[in-house]
Amino acid sequence: MRIVIIATGSWGDLRPNVVLAQALQKAGYETLLIATEPFREWIEARGVPYFGVSLDMQGLMDAIMGGDGSTLDTIRALYRARKSLQDAVVQVGKEIAGVIRAGDVLLYNEIVSYLLNGIVEKYQTRVLHVNLQPQAITGEFPAMGQPMMPDWMPMRSAYNRLSYGMFRFTTWYTAQGSLGNRIRKLSLGMPKQTWAKQKVLLDTTPALVLVSRHVVPPPADWPPHHQVTGYLFDDDDDWQAPSDLLDFLAAGEKPVYIGFGSMAVRKPTATTQMILEAVRRSGKRAILLSGWAGIGTIEMPKEVYLLKYAPHNWLFPRVAALVHHGGAGTTAAGLRAGVPSVIVPFFLDQPFWGQRVYELGVGTKPIPRAKLTADKLTAAVLEATTNRSMQEKVAELSQKIVAEDGVGNAVKVVREFLA
Repeated sequence: MRIVIIATGSWGDLRPNVVLAQALQKAGYETLLIATEPFREWIEARGVPYFGVSLDMQGLMDAIMGGDGSTLDTIRALYRARKSLQDAVVQVGKEIAGVIRAGDVLLYNEIVSYLLNGIVEKYQTRVLHVNLQPQAITGEFPAMGQPMMPDWMPMRSAYNRLSYGMFRFTTWYTAQGSLGNRIRKLSLGMPKQTWAKQKVLLDTTPALVLVSRHVVPPPADWPPHHQVTGYLFDDDDDWQAPSDLLDFLAAGEKPVYIGFGSMAVRKPTATTQMILEAVRRSGKRAILLSGWAGIGTIEMPKEVYLLKYAPHNWLFPRVAALVHHGGAGTTAAGLRAGVPSVIVPFFLDQPFWGQRVYELGVGTKPIPRAKLTADKLTAAVLEATTNRSMQEKVAELSQKIVAEDGVGNAVKVVREFLA
């Protein structure tokens, strides 16, 4: 029996899956991690057997991110790139089908199950979803990417439950259902999957939810085969900070970290100027991550350090606040570090994490990317760095997260699934 973990997303999607693969290997299981080719060296350095697929993840993110972060602009970008994106996704499905064998156990995020149902069916594999965000239907909060309704709204619970059906239905009929059926036909010689069968697959597949129960308590209406394990952190303890970064940190008060990770922006210079203006108005020092967003394209003032990379576990405890996109991994790392967040969500699950952090009182009210201005960012940074109650709450939450054994819990659930 071989456990195949499919993690074809960005850095934030990949890292906890690598941690899980390492833990399963240590527990005596044969594993194979499938991810995109640019991550090969990083994965193999961690001793994880690897198969690389051809998807250009950075190119994909560049294609789907709109110029101003708005939904309309994102839809336009997707429409322009639809043919090349569809062909790339189908090619990845073909590559994955070529490496799977009968008897494998597949672990992957629920969102890609639309593409891989043919592989599951043909090879009679067992499947366990590994979700970095809650995806099971509940009345407590809506599906990722769906609007949050105010507490006073009547039948809020019914709306929340309905939103999952809307999200799944839209995902199936707009792209992934047809792409999954192309993979079934071209690579596997199988008939089309129907929505009814796909829905049953989604509802009955057990899931690991790699989230702290102190951040998302398991809803009472969740099915028992969805298990919240705690976070799986990838810590780079051997990383050595460059001397100029150490000098910058020592030169004054704790800076504010600003970075959007794997998110791309179409106007990096304008975005950089807006960020620098907010830093100037706030009177704070800042560490600015260039990342895939490409920000930091102009000369930095002495109060700002332009960062290419630093591990979250090393950097975040050394800053006063975090401004970020609200990716699952970055959000988790910030909460563990005990640092308040200012979340600027772009799409998918990021608005959910922004709202959740705000509701827990450990971050400011999220600012959607399309509505980000220097004035709003300045106000949010000042709130995050001066609100004593927020700082105390995130420190308390940090202690609870540190005490969890997300890796051990995840391995335990996998063992029980395979028993």
